[in-house]
Amino acid sequence: MSFLSPPAPGARPAAPPATRLVFFNPAAGSAWQARRVRRAVEALASVPGTAVHETRPGAMAAQVRALLTGAVTRMYVAGGDGTVGEMAGALVDAPVALGIIPTGTTNVLAREFGIPLDPRRAAGALEASGRTLALRAWHAGAHLAVLGAGVGWDAQVMARSSQAFKRRAGRAGIGLLGLREIMRYDFPPLVVTGTDEQGRAVTLRGTSVLFASVKRWAGGNLGFPQADPCDDVIDVVALESHSRLHLLAFWTLMVTPGGRPLRLPRVRSARLVRAHVACEEGRPIPAHVNGDPVLGTPFDLEPAGLVRVVVP
Repeated sequence: MSFLSPPAPGARPAAPPATRLVFFNPAAGSAWQARRVRRAVEALASVPGTAVHETRPGAMAAQVRALLTGAVTRMYVAGGDGTVGEMAGALVDAPVALGIIPTGTTNVLAREFGIPLDPRRAAGALEASGRTLALRAWHAGAHLAVLGAGVGWDAQVMARSSQAFKRRAGRAGIGLLGLREIMRYDFPPLVVTGTDEQGRAVTLRGTSVLFASVKRWAGGNLGFPQADPCDDVIDVVALESHSRLHLLAFWTLMVTPGGRPLRLPRVRSARLVRAHVACEEGRPIPAHVNGDPVLGTPFDLEPAGLVRVVVP
């Protein structure tokens, strides 16, 4: 859809190609945000040369590629991390800057780049900026990761958290769902093999595995303090324990301000330039990319290209 009214037939010549694209996900985030999101999108649409479109679930990257022309110089995406991640995948190595308007539940990428969490303020701050940073993307199987990926418990939670559920329940509801899934989790034997920055072979084993290119994983807390979305390594964390209490403690520290989950015993970490993850039993284990449960083991993570992200 577009917020710009089409001209009457024969009223004037066709408009020139858009130089700015705005995409928004009307299903992202809590329902109470809808009015603020619309105002942010309308503010962006008021600039001449802007075309506005609703995202199409399952075909967002293809939607972007179909609309990109040589005239487009900037693209805004209003949505949660899953939407932003999928749309960013269409801009890898493209000369188009990506502006993130956060409307999701955790808004990890916006926090990482210092973008205001209020959609209208985010739109204003990015409109006033000409500064960009290069975000490293990663191939994760057939998908593209810009935040990271997870295998095991957190992917199991993501698979049971529909967009509608996130809108209704918010983070508190997801937390309760997580407690239920801890009681159901069967602690599969996972193994990660990869190469570190010095070219050395690395092997990690665990019952849940996280691949993070961002410091924040579940909100504002710096759970992975060394991670940098702009560098050429991905931080890998493996939980070795089979204890439900240990799993609960790890994720409690992950979301608690000041929590340091990597300091727990039986938590191993590495920084890799590429990795392979599989279940030692040979069965597929649920996995997610950028918070979306679109993957399962086994799969590889390898460096992809760069996405230019507009920052305040």
